[in-house]
Amino acid sequence: MMVTVRAWKPGRFAVDAAVAVAAALVTAAGTWDKVAAWLPRSVIVPLALGQGLLLLARRRAPMAVLAGATLLCVFMLAVGYPDGSAIFAPCCAAYALGMYGRRVAGGERAGAELAGLLRDMAAVLAAAVAVTVAAQAPGARGQPGAWASFTLGALVAASGVLGYALRTRRDYVAELRDRAARLEAAEGERAARAVVEERLRIARELHDVIGHSISLIAIQAEAAARSARSNPDAVPAYLSRISAASRQALAEMRGVLAVLRPDITVLPDTGELSPQPGLEQVAELVASLRADGLETRLEAEPMHLPPGIALAVYRIVQESLTNVLKHAGAGAKAGVTVVRSGRTVRVSVHDDGAGPSGRASSTAHGIVGMRERVTAYDGTLRTGARPGGGFEVEASIPLPEQEPP
Repeated sequence: MMVTVRAWKPGRFAVDAAVAVAAALVTAAGTWDKVAAWLPRSVIVPLALGQGLLLLARRRAPMAVLAGATLLCVFMLAVGYPDGSAIFAPCCAAYALGMYGRRVAGGERAGAELAGLLRDMAAVLAAAVAVTVAAQAPGARGQPGAWASFTLGALVAASGVLGYALRTRRDYVAELRDRAARLEAAEGERAARAVVEERLRIARELHDVIGHSISLIAIQAEAAARSARSNPDAVPAYLSRISAASRQALAEMRGVLAVLRPDITVLPDTGELSPQPGLEQVAELVASLRADGLETRLEAEPMHLPPGIALAVYRIVQESLTNVLKHAGAGAKAGVTVVRSGRTVRVSVHDDGAGPSGRASSTAHGIVGMRERVTAYDGTLRTGARPGGGFEVEASIPLPEQEPP
């Protein structure tokens, strides 16, 4: 007979000891007056203690514990000990075999799990049959009839089935938790990979597209510097070429951004170097969206921000309202709040539409872009469904110490 040995953990000893003591007390609680005359009455005490001690090893060797507890139970039933007290330990042992029976190691065949289950259930069935037969022995004093004896065996078998059912549920819950942890880790890896790929793609495209123009500007600037004393009349021509090359580089950079982010409308090249948008342009953005049919409420405090943070605030509002147009649905209303709390700028954009429910995917292109902008200034970004419906984006960006309040 193969015996399954399980590793013992000190934290489980208290539970095993409690089960062993309970089994010994229940077994010893039966009446001793009708035990076979040839058997000393005091022998019931060591038999009860033996069943209790066996249950101490129910996790490490459940098969052996079931065999020992069943043999002691069969003997006690055959000599006339009450069946209710005698079968308590076999029921506990059958439950332990179902709960802690042999498990399949990672490298074993898939069929080994089924083989182990069939072996364990066969052992439980054999214990149930042995208890049923012992309850019908001539010296037994339980309830008369085959049905009463069958009930005792059924209790042992049901204990084994219950243990296996609880074990299966516990393993299923553990597998779900492990799968959720793996999915969360994979999502984090995808988000990090998306950030890296985004940066590499932008860097590669910008280098390929405007590298030639920047090199031309450097050459023309050096030529203008050399001609400033020897041939001053040639300097304006060099400066004109530098101006033309810079405007060409700006136009090409806008084209690259249009390719990388087709969802963002790029301003047409007017021939002038337009400043980067900031808080002043948030109101213009909201006004243009209102004209397009999106009812938007704006609450923005007048404040002075560094150009980089002001640009980040504008882009967060722009990206969030773009997502409202895409996902909120017809008739949705949006709200934009930009306030300053101490040395922190807080940006909130929410809507009441039918946006995505629950937490937004951290690998979404727009979410990645906003998170990158906020992280660049040591800020935080939170996105997700609103309790009352709709979607919200909340960003907090700390201001630098040198910036006056």
